[in-house]
Amino acid sequence: MAKKLLWMVLIWTAGVVALGLVAYGIRLVMDAAG
Repeated sequence: MAKKLLWMVLIWTAGVVALGLVAYGIRLVMDAAG
């Protein structure tokens, strides 16, 4: 059970980081596009 919880936390963290990177990338593209 504890291992499953750890996996859920890891996947959730990876998802949050991925969303943050995508949002940051979109902002950079929008700035570059003017």
